[in-house]
Amino acid sequence: MDFKHSLPSQATRPPGPDYNSLQLKLNIIHGNLSLQTILLIGACLQTLLFLLPIPKLYSVGPAIALLLFRIIETTLITYNLIPNPYLEDAILRKTAAQPHDSEGKFSGPGKEKIAILLLGAKSNHPLGIFEPQFGKVGNFLRIMTEELNGDPTQDSGFLGQSAVTRKDKNGATEQVTISYWRSIEDVHRFAYSPNHLSAWRWWNDNVKQLDHIGIMHEVYEADAGMWESVYVNFQPTFLGSTTYLKKDGKLVGGEVKEEWVRPLLDANRGKLRTSNGRRGLMDKKENINKVYGGDAESYETV
Repeated sequence: MDFKHSLPSQATRPPGPDYNSLQLKLNIIHGNLSLQTILLIGACLQTLLFLLPIPKLYSVGPAIALLLFRIIETTLITYNLIPNPYLEDAILRKTAAQPHDSEGKFSGPGKEKIAILLLGAKSNHPLGIFEPQFGKVGNFLRIMTEELNGDPTQDSGFLGQSAVTRKDKNGATEQVTISYWRSIEDVHRFAYSPNHLSAWRWWNDNVKQLDHIGIMHEVYEADAGMWESVYVNFQPTFLGSTTYLKKDGKLVGGEVKEEWVRPLLDANRGKLRTSNGRRGLMDKKENINKVYGGDAESYETV
């Protein structure tokens, strides 16, 4: 059975999260502010406009114009009159992430084991992310991420990562990165690398002054066939955003060019359409009949 990649390979490794990007910084600042704070900032700015020696119409004009712009833009997107920016880079079909082997080859559904590291930090401080010590935590994370994404050989076992941000019940912002590795041994080996040891020592040396900063991690390893994934109308994310160095790339101009591949495969039909299939297992025919009816004959069943 042929499996079709949903994204083309690339000559260089696709970049990971860019912690220096303006958009990411704005998102982090926005997540750090409560709705009440944002409304108060807006109210203060509006008040300052009223105090200026200008016609009152000009004072309320910017807010009204921005609101009208948002309403018009939303309407145009809703009726498909302009492109939907939220669909940028989305793959508008069903795909499944299937990690490749150490040579960058796909050997079959569910054939590879996978390790997952959840690494989180939160600032339990009124200043949130602007508390100086928390900024140091973020800088350590940025340095480690740049090191892992910059590995030209992928010998570290690091496959990629995604990040999520949420607020806890007290309003504190939590930032969590979910990274994927070939094995727990690879995760532990990185824990004793120079950059992580530097962060570790800094924490141990200052822990008595860091009660307001929370850090956590969880590590899991799933054996081959004990995991699966599916994405419908999604941008590449989590396991689907990992990358694999294909080590038997094409010979061009007397040298082998690098080739980085994504693990997302077409899952609209065939074995990858079902959960068991994505794990490399056979489906029961009665279960396939219940879900796919007349299409059931096109599936391998037991």
